[in-house]
Amino acid sequence: MNNLLPLFKWGTDCLVSNGYSIECSPEIVLSTPWSHVIRFATSTENFYLKQTPPSLFLSNEPKIIRILSSQLHANVPVVIEINEDLHCFLMRDAGISLRQTLKANFMPELLCQSIKQYAEIQRKAEDCIATFLKLGVPDWRLDKLPFLYDHMLKQTAFLKAEGLTDKELQTLHILSPKFSAQCKLLASFRIPETLGYHDFHDKNVLLDPNTKRMTFVDWGETAIIHPFFSLHTCLEQSITHHEVKKGDSTYQKLQDACLKNWLGLATEKQLLSAFILAKKVRLFWNILASNQFMLSVDRQSYKAYYPNQPSPIADGFKAFLENIH
Repeated sequence: MNNLLPLFKWGTDCLVSNGYSIECSPEIVLSTPWSHVIRFATSTENFYLKQTPPSLFLSNEPKIIRILSSQLHANVPVVIEINEDLHCFLMRDAGISLRQTLKANFMPELLCQSIKQYAEIQRKAEDCIATFLKLGVPDWRLDKLPFLYDHMLKQTAFLKAEGLTDKELQTLHILSPKFSAQCKLLASFRIPETLGYHDFHDKNVLLDPNTKRMTFVDWGETAIIHPFFSLHTCLEQSITHHEVKKGDSTYQKLQDACLKNWLGLATEKQLLSAFILAKKVRLFWNILASNQFMLSVDRQSYKAYYPNQPSPIADGFKAFLENIH
């Protein structure tokens, strides 16, 4: 608790200096090895302070949000202040999670709407790639992935410590040309690569109960990627949390929503082929994101928080081996 006192003070001082009256003591709503979220209740509205580890990968979040807001007019949180010394930022309340709403009453059209709006942000971001790269956002475009794949496989001792066997590592080396060919094939569909984040799903979409405005949050794990990668994440989460079945009518509606914003670039059949292929290639993106995330947090704290969870990196490679063939 004591390590959060500077956050309480800074958040309170910021709000008071902006003319807000604090109603009660700040409330910790989330505390993990990778972030702390604190709610400040004022006389007019709630505000949230988010702190992340000091790594560039995660601490860029408020700057990314401001670019998305100012240059792309995207539905993202309103950032009030940023404190780079404390690695935190203060933002306005934007509603409740879409998942909470859908758990109470599952409405596929709402989920489709969130997918389409997120895809619109991706399309707009295509013209700002240089801006995000200059900020330090990782460049994980298709032409970079084969090199990153081979580079990671050279870290033999690390991967063994994570839980991969010699046989699995040998197979992964053998599959390098195949993975490279899949990246080139996916690139041949000419779907523009853009900004995307690893945690795009309905829990990270906030819905204002009054205006019904959707706000897309949690932009910490962001990279320049193929746009279909993060859309698959949303589909997977819909299967896990809303009992959507792959291939049923609801899944088909969600998949159609994923492709809608690119229909002007290719036929529906071509987009579907690219979407299916992207599901395989994205498995290595999952590994990259997991590795970058693990490098950004305190490893001992993470293991204490998840004492029995296997390595996400080893699990990622095992999933890759199961699906690459």
